Amino acid sequence: MKDILQTPQKIVVVGDAFVSPDTMVEALRESAVCCGEIIKCFWGTPDKQEFTVRQLKVERNGPEAVPYAEGLDAAIEDADILLTHFNPVPRALIEKAGSLRLILTCRGGMEHIDLKAASERNIPVLNVIRNAEPVADFALGMMLCLTRDIALSHARLKQGEWSKSFYNSDFLMTLNSHLVGLAGLGNVGIALARRLKALGVPMIAFDAYTSRERLQKAGLGEIELTGTLEELFERADIVSLHLRLTPETEHMIGETYFSRMKKTAYFINTARGGLVDQSALAKALSRGDLAGAALDVFDAEPLSPDSPLLQMDNVLLTPHIAGTTVDAIPKSPFMLMREADRFLRDGVLDRVVNHGQITLPE
Repeated sequence: MKDILQTPQKIVVVGDAFVSPDTMVEALRESAVCCGEIIKCFWGTPDKQEFTVRQLKVERNGPEAVPYAEGLDAAIEDADILLTHFNPVPRALIEKAGSLRLILTCRGGMEHIDLKAASERNIPVLNVIRNAEPVADFALGMMLCLTRDIALSHARLKQGEWSKSFYNSDFLMTLNSHLVGLAGLGNVGIALARRLKALGVPMIAFDAYTSRERLQKAGLGEIELTGTLEELFERADIVSLHLRLTPETEHMIGETYFSRMKKTAYFINTARGGLVDQSALAKALSRGDLAGAALDVFDAEPLSPDSPLLQMDNVLLTPHIAGTTVDAIPKSPFMLMREADRFLRDGVLDRVVNHGQITLPE
């Protein structure tokens, strides 16, 4: 595919409320790709809340769940490259693209792209992990904030209370006195594990798809892998959730898991709201099955003002902002194009998500 670096390519970019099409164009022009005509489209509206509603539908139901960008039908017909962030790329769109050679997406998740359809057409799909670092930062911040009552004491002080006694005062400990359980060791889980290791925090983890070899390569060979997710919930003082949302994992984390936790343990979710049975979590917290929870993602967003979670002192809530930094999502096209250059120039396959299902041309 090295001719992509030498022959002008017709490229379609699809921006949205979080990633500007202008930024995509700028990243393309700074890359090694030989840019010919570039057509810009926009998915949805500039309203970020409206984007979140669409995003949740796609994450739960795939690329057919919501319409793709207007004007894309005509633009894609003779395009060589499609560059998108979250715009859906269903089978119907791929089948309209008679000349398409490469699909690039500025995110790690693939819920918005029909990979099977792309693979059947022998089209490589490249992604980028653009928010693992900020989400890992945020998860670590939540651990500290929740276990040391930082947000709770701040809220009380703003209300005129000089309070030094909290729901967890009888078992309040330093972070490295907790055993952290990482439920999932993807890019975010690994990034968080590196931070915890640097702070001397003991860890266990469960991930059905990782291996001891991968942990060794990441410099995390000392992490104990539990045999089951249930065991992790039973043993950990802090459970941090980093699983992918699939039909099999939707609402999986519920009563079965919360009832196994220590009464002094904490639950943190910066992954996907749909993984958790929120009603079961609220009931478990009310019963005292666990000490507290910190959530950045919810089953329905925005969180309903009637949610019982809003009334609980032992719950830290944020409005799905863990991955939102000016150097992550908005600038992700630059990260993506660096990965595309490595693929096109050097044959590096790290970010070709369907490379096992396609035959890559020279």
